[in-house]
Amino acid sequence: MVRLRDGAAGALLIAALALTACAGAGQPPAGTGPARSERLAGQLTIARVRQAFNAFLPRFMRLRREYSAAAARSLTVGTELATQLFSRGQSGLPVTPLTRLAFYVPRLAGYPRWFLAAGQQAGSNPAGRLFVMVQSAQSAPWKASMALFDLRSAAGMLHQLASTVTTDAHGYAEVVPPDDPSLDAPPAAMSATYASYLDGTASPVVRRLFQAGPSTTGYLSFVRQLARGAGRYGWRDTDHQAPTRSPEYALRLDTGGAIVIFATRDMVGWQARSSSARLRARPSARAATYLPPAFVVQALRITSVQPGMRLEVNAFDRVLAFVQPKGVGFIYPLINNGAATGVRESNTPG
Repeated sequence: MVRLRDGAAGALLIAALALTACAGAGQPPAGTGPARSERLAGQLTIARVRQAFNAFLPRFMRLRREYSAAAARSLTVGTELATQLFSRGQSGLPVTPLTRLAFYVPRLAGYPRWFLAAGQQAGSNPAGRLFVMVQSAQSAPWKASMALFDLRSAAGMLHQLASTVTTDAHGYAEVVPPDDPSLDAPPAAMSATYASYLDGTASPVVRRLFQAGPSTTGYLSFVRQLARGAGRYGWRDTDHQAPTRSPEYALRLDTGGAIVIFATRDMVGWQARSSSARLRARPSARAATYLPPAFVVQALRITSVQPGMRLEVNAFDRVLAFVQPKGVGFIYPLINNGAATGVRESNTPG
């Protein structure tokens, strides 16, 4: 588990596995079903989805070495665009050619519409990859609104999706309504629900909805460890979560639950308790866990520490969670990938 450490991504990562929902945007109107959808000339097919993604992926892979703001805007949107603009194309784990591609296409009559593309990358950074691809209007380009990854996965993400997402006789996935009352939490409420859990403001009832794991109890334990460790080096470390207004993307599972992809906003800060707070360009491996990361220090051009100095990072956490029906099971966030969107310095004397 890595939290906002060095590197071009400035990544806040809590690795596990997750997937997705769509709130408001792109939900099918009442009465939309297979028969009606297939009469729509614009209905997506797996072949068209594959063609669109095959055209997108090589350009997205080149973004790291051929970065421009225009290129980022042509390929990404929403939370993914914000992270790419801040990192100048270096957000997240580098993408390599994908194998074992699988596509999850919901029946959506209107725009924006979306689909999921999952694949496996090998090499020095083996991982499962999941892209949420969105088209805002007819003839508009397909763009990635989220690009999730599952580190060191042999087939985890693909197996989870292939074995759990419900599809009809024609291979289309079923969209879950944003306000579905049958789930532990409706897709539209997942950002606020998960953010309150991680921020420690959730009620006991809500806390009990979450299954123990790396992205729940493990995350909270790690945040407490960081706060204790930072104090030994002269810093007060804080980590606050908040909901976003970003769309969520949700598909029905064969259990009756949903796989939901959504984002939260993560605000991480380090405040110097004194002028002796440690600030080193190359700290020891142990100290590096607890000091402000080098990408923050370098971006803000910090050369010395003053009492009360506060360094802050804003980030989006992109989350994939299994959400079970009420009374049946838990909410299990499988993937939590974080990426910075901005840094700033402030000062609070005393």
